[in-house]
Amino acid sequence: MRIIVVATMVFVAGACAGHAGNDGPPMASQSTLRGMPKWYRKPPSADAERMYQAATATSQDLQIAINRAEAEGRNGLASQLEVKYASLTKRFFEETGQPAGAQLLDEYQQTYKAVVSQELVGSRAREQQFQVDGTVYRAWVLMELPVGEANRKLVEQIKARDQLYTRVRGTEAFKELNAEVQQREAARENRRP
Repeated sequence: MRIIVVATMVFVAGACAGHAGNDGPPMASQSTLRGMPKWYRKPPSADAERMYQAATATSQDLQIAINRAEAEGRNGLASQLEVKYASLTKRFFEETGQPAGAQLLDEYQQTYKAVVSQELVGSRAREQQFQVDGTVYRAWVLMELPVGEANRKLVEQIKARDQLYTRVRGTEAFKELNAEVQQREAARENRRP
């Protein structure tokens, strides 16, 4: 299975109010913590052959909860391979009123943007667990990326590109050689009396 992950995350810290819809995460509960799988609390460590990422998501539809958790897990795997961050910080001070009773207003805003773009060859859910939290389903997944297989595929792609490049260069060299032969034959024909 070939999956390309492209994700953009934006976080804003400031005086913003949030709104949670019916599909949002349920209120924190002890049952959620008790139902949390051990592999979510402490995912396996990456090794030379595999990388792992645990993720969770909620939805009123079980399949959507699974899909969201898998997408978040793949995003985490891709972030382990490469992530590009940008940040913007704004701070505004304003002092109003007379010096003796002046009021200092301070506004702070910080934005982070993370962009991930990676091809994940062979990523899959190694573990899955589900739970009902109030009116929504919670899905936990442990995503796995076979790094050894991905490396082998990358080497195969590079070799295929090299072979294609060699063929193209061979074709170009043949064309150049053929053109030179034709020029020499034409020059020889022009020299004949």
